[in-house]
Amino acid sequence: MATELPVLALLLPSRNLGACRWLGRPRRQLKQAPQVLITDGLPADADLLPGAKHGWWRFHQQQGVTQWLKPHFTTAAAIDARKPALKKRLQTRDKRTVRRRLARLKEQATALGITPWVSRVEAKLPGLICTVGSVRLPSTTHAIERCFRACQRFYVTRGGVHSGLSAKRERLLFVVVYVFTQQATTGQAPIEVIVPAARRMPLDRLINHPFRALQERDAVTSEATMAELLRPQTAAAEMAGGETMQRSRMSLG
Repeated sequence: MATELPVLALLLPSRNLGACRWLGRPRRQLKQAPQVLITDGLPADADLLPGAKHGWWRFHQQQGVTQWLKPHFTTAAAIDARKPALKKRLQTRDKRTVRRRLARLKEQATALGITPWVSRVEAKLPGLICTVGSVRLPSTTHAIERCFRACQRFYVTRGGVHSGLSAKRERLLFVVVYVFTQQATTGQAPIEVIVPAARRMPLDRLINHPFRALQERDAVTSEATMAELLRPQTAAAEMAGGETMQRSRMSLG
């Protein structure tokens, strides 16, 4: 997450149990399976890496507060009155504060009409609280969400895909462009983490500074190809051969 460098990308027909097992298989084969896995909480995600400790993104939990309130309360005033209390529960860096806030919210759950929501959060609390106050585990999904948004923009701009082969080609193209694109927050492309000299590559300059790259291309004299270097020698050999044939004809006549 700190490098924002994608390590694995696969195209699968669904996000079911079999797909999650297939996605975790390359990491297990490379013996690079992480000890902790943070996901968006889908039930099938537990089979990605069975031996790892699983947690859930707090971002998705906070985002789901409004989605839960809308079908349960009809007025905007009722939703706005409950939303801060539900979201504030995880807005801290102390695990004990999370538990205290949840306990107080549970006491008010019946009066606020949010008992089903509190029960659901209590069941997910071990997976949600593991990233609170942690210096090792990421507490947000900004990096991966940024990658997903870029992929969606790329997909919409390209007009979708028409076959499995087309989807694979577009995925490869997106990954190459994404790892070479300099991030607005850091000014660094993900590929530079493992290849510091990537900024001097023509592809990096073409992606991040296209107009400057085109100007530099027009300003620099292109190097001669091997065929152009040999062209004078070929012409001279042809002229010499023609003169020899003409002299032979003249001597025979």
